[in-house]
This record gives sequence, structure tokens and C-alpha cells, in this order.
Amino acid sequence: MKYSFINKTDINAGKIVLGTDAFGSTMSEKDSFDMMDAFLFYGGNVLDTASAYADWRSPVKSISEKTIGKWISERGCRDKVIIATKGGHPDCKCMDVLRLMHDDIVDDFNNSLRNLRTDRIDIYWLHRDDESLSVDYIMDTLHDIYLTGGVRCFGVSNWKYERIVAANRYNAKKGYAPIVASQIQYSVASANKCALMPGIIAMDDSEYKKYCADDLAMFAFSSQARGFFSLVNTLGADNISESLKAEYINERNIAVSEKIKTLASEHEVDVSVIVTSSLICDKNLNTFAQIGTNKLSRLEDTMKTCDFILTQQEIDWLKS
Repeated sequence: MKYSFINKTDINAGKIVLGTDAFGSTMSEKDSFDMMDAFLFYGGNVLDTASAYADWRSPVKSISEKTIGKWISERGCRDKVIIATKGGHPDCKCMDVLRLMHDDIVDDFNNSLRNLRTDRIDIYWLHRDDESLSVDYIMDTLHDIYLTGGVRCFGVSNWKYERIVAANRYNAKKGYAPIVASQIQYSVASANKCALMPGIIAMDDSEYKKYCADDLAMFAFSSQARGFFSLVNTLGADNISESLKAEYINERNIAVSEKIKTLASEHEVDVSVIVTSSLICDKNLNTFAQIGTNKLSRLEDTMKTCDFILTQQEIDWLKS
């Protein structure tokens, strides 16, 4: 496992992050426990969850957090894992009503502490943005949380880069803890933005250059582009799902797919290894790749190969 300190913190995090949105819902508690056991065994230490995870598919509120909390309690492994959870997500029954008012954030944070059975959250993320609110107001709320001693650092998910810059300018002025990480949709694939869900921010060339010039860690969700390159390699571009075609079929990605196949052949590794390594080996940006799967064998395959190294020259060639 590769590790890196999250920017501006003393948190030494594994570069592969385990996504847990299915835990306790479409994945049983036992299967979820087995997945976390294996992740820890192979050197992983960052669990990515959210107060809202699985609310759209489970009658139990925050079942992902609650499943993780029970696992941590039963295994006695709190000091071995880095908990990253998110709050401020709209209610899944009324997604158009944003929830970043002071009481919304504070309530979600306190509920997460209870669900996870812990007295501290290592990385606390705001799950969405509300651009009708000033960043000053939102950062004041995060500072109130920071003063409780229950959080180590803050990140934001699906925020525009300019809003993060404005927030950190205010944090510096007030002497607050900064936003140290951004979580957006990011892989070596270029997403067709017209196909993205409302509120989702995806990496593009312009954003990449901005992040490379900044001092923010990047946590990439959909880091394997929903298996796009592996499926194109095995099935052909014409035979993948219509949703994958809508999101990822474009001239650039077809060209990148051929480059990935070339590198996979040269190094005698699976296509998915190249896709993940293109993020976590990039020296221009401190990127942590979030992976999610409901199959233990896929997790084990990823963890066994995560020490593979692509050179910066190969990564730059993929992106060119």
C-alpha cells in the first residue's frame, strides 16, 4: 500500500480509500465486515462514508455509518482506521432542498459521531455546496465544530474550486482550520458533463491545472470510471451499458483506452491497475483513489496490485 500525508495534516493515509455506500444495505452486515477486514489486512486505513449513504435504498437512516461503527466497536480497531464521513447532504426525498445551514451541519456531525461510535472524525466533509450561502457563514459553522475537538481536519465534496479558494482565504483571515482536501469525480477518463447528476463536480483539464498549482489533497470518487476501460477492453465500446456510453464515450476516452491497453500489455497487469495507478502515482497532485465494490475478490485484486508504479512520463502520456 502506498501512503501519503494529507496536505497540511499529520494524517498518513493509504492512497486507496474504501468507499462504503452499500454497507449494511445492498451488502449485508457480514459481507461489509468481511470487506473491511480484508481492506485492513492489505494495508488500507481510510474508510469513506457519509451520513446520507444508503438512505435511498435502506429504511434505516445512516446504515453505512452505523455498520462501520459496529465493526470498529467489535474489532477494537479505532486507532487503525481513518474515518472520513460527510454531512450536509439534502434529504434523499427532497434533493432540491439544500442543507448547509448551521443546525443542519452540526446535527449531521453529532449524529455521525453517534453512528460511528467514536469521539472524533478524522476527515469531515461537506457533502454538497449551497452557493446561495456565503463561504464565510459555512466556515464559521465548521469552526464551531472544530472547537469541540471532535474533528481533525475538513474537506469539501462537489465544491467548485473557486469556492474552496474563497473559503480558505476566509479561513486564513480568521485563523480557522483550512479546507485541506477536495472530493470530486475524477479518473483518467473524461466524463461527459451533460450526463452527470445535478450537483456533481467532475475533474477536467482546467480544474486539474488549478489543483496542481494549489496545496489541496484530492480524493477521487468514481476513480475507475465505473469500470469503463475494463469493460471496453473486454466487451468492446459498442457493448457496454447505455449509461456508461452516455457518461464516458467520447473521442478522447477511446484514445486513452488504447493507451491503457498498451501500458497494461507492456507491464503485464490488468487494465484496472493502470487506471488506478494513473491517479495515485501522479506526482503533480496528491490523489487518493476511492474504490467501491461488493465483491471481496475485486477488492483483494486491487489491494494486491496497488503497489504497482507508473512513471510520471507514462501518466503524462496517458493524459496527453
